[in-house]
Amino acid sequence: MRQAKKLICILLGALMLVSALSGCAQTAEDGSERFIVPVAVRGTVTSLDPAMNTEPGLENVFYALYENLLRMETDEEGRAALTSGIAREYELVENFDGTVDYVFTLRSSARWSDGTRVKAKDFVYAWRRLANPATDSPNGGMLSMVRGYDAVRETGDATQLGVRADGDSTFRVTLEAPCPYFLSDICTAVPTMPLRSDAANKNPDWASSSAVLCNGPYRIGVWDKEDYLQLRRNDSYYESRMVTPDTLRFLFSVDEAEAWRHYETGEADYVTGVPRGAEGAEALPLRRTAYVLYNHMSEAFSRAHVRRAFDLVLDRAAVAAAAGPEMTPATGLVPFGVAGASAEQDFRALGGVLCAADEEGYPQRCIEAEGELRLGGYWGGTGFPEATCLYVAEDGMRLTAMAAVGFWQEKLNVPVMAEGLTREEFDERVAAGAYDLAIDTITADYGDAMDYLAPFAGTDGSNALHYVSTPYDLLIGVAASSRDSAARAAFLHDAEALLLDETALSPLYFGGTTSLLRGGLTGVRHDLRGNAYFTAVTRVKAEE
Repeated sequence: MRQAKKLICILLGALMLVSALSGCAQTAEDGSERFIVPVAVRGTVTSLDPAMNTEPGLENVFYALYENLLRMETDEEGRAALTSGIAREYELVENFDGTVDYVFTLRSSARWSDGTRVKAKDFVYAWRRLANPATDSPNGGMLSMVRGYDAVRETGDATQLGVRADGDSTFRVTLEAPCPYFLSDICTAVPTMPLRSDAANKNPDWASSSAVLCNGPYRIGVWDKEDYLQLRRNDSYYESRMVTPDTLRFLFSVDEAEAWRHYETGEADYVTGVPRGAEGAEALPLRRTAYVLYNHMSEAFSRAHVRRAFDLVLDRAAVAAAAGPEMTPATGLVPFGVAGASAEQDFRALGGVLCAADEEGYPQRCIEAEGELRLGGYWGGTGFPEATCLYVAEDGMRLTAMAAVGFWQEKLNVPVMAEGLTREEFDERVAAGAYDLAIDTITADYGDAMDYLAPFAGTDGSNALHYVSTPYDLLIGVAASSRDSAARAAFLHDAEALLLDETALSPLYFGGTTSLLRGGLTGVRHDLRGNAYFTAVTRVKAEE
């Protein structure tokens, strides 16, 4: 059945290409033309319960149907920008006991798709439900900074969570301590979006019903659970007049290859994960860092001089270019888009450049590398043991590994070979310490520098480097226990600087992805999690 539907869609897509249309147009019952934007997404929507979503490729759907307290998008210069959502404003209140309150004032014009006002109690219900162990949400841990969270998990009494409604328009959240990423990553996330308790309690299958109540720019139109979800403009949305596409059609894809086929056949006008070399593709930054792991238990890489030599000969600009045009040379382990002492501060921008990536200084770094290798016991590479660099056998990682290995072989004259593995095999080998070098990526669930740095502390069970540093562990420990945001950020900056000064690992590039919007259309907005927002998509006006 699905194959037959696919064939029909492909034939329709071919017809669209022949017609050379940008954005679909259909005629409504009143004779007006409806503007439809078809979007290819990875995954299949079977539930519209925000608390249960674990598929990053489907978050675009949730952001079209629901709106959270705030929104995080990139500005015209590619920097993260926090904007208002259902909350038109918020206030931070510091309490005498070290806790902090965030007080959100909701828009009086915010409405659910049935015309009912969005109220503070809708957020209270959603957040309590998310934290409640009975809900069994895979995302419940994201509220761990909210006061009373541990008590909720222990007792199952969700009313102990530090959230409350002060009337219809005021939602108050109490945090155990300041949390720099609370606004940018918790108050903008899919799992913390509001829900109507009356609707959810009335129908146990509400999340799989086409009658789901929405408070975002769109509502459900047609839901074919095998192939697509079609949304239509939510006239009750407070900014409905600013939403330009009448309809969004999300086409389900099992992987990036199928999503790309949707675009090639003309079924979709927007796609991410575009194949290398596709004309017109836009690079999108993500909070992801590719890096080299050195096994500190191995004979060669237990020596700091050797690690330093391997780091110095890495031409980060060339490695990033080999991995893809969406990658940028890393200047530290923590990427851009991660909060510093507050959501308004960028950790990487404040931390400065910790990894050399300038082309002008590369020849001198190669000379220094020769000296470091000698100090490590290997004159001109002589006597260096055969080493293997592991990587996950995907195109981007393969090209990254080939580039890095090439620099080590050419500049240091050492016998290093690359070995591609499945993700499962890679994780098993690295966890067991059965490797010399490995190339991987790190992406934090939230915009917190701690998530990039804590995994390499000696006290962390996932420390695959087997890096041992008492000062580093102390810095991570003090940062973890600090209740002062500025002090916490300072300790984390020091920890990152120490980690890289000792060349415990080598950051390579900051990751990204690519997107492509069909010619003749413009206006897609993005955030640093790779999500796209389509409310402002319009047709490009032809020049007169």
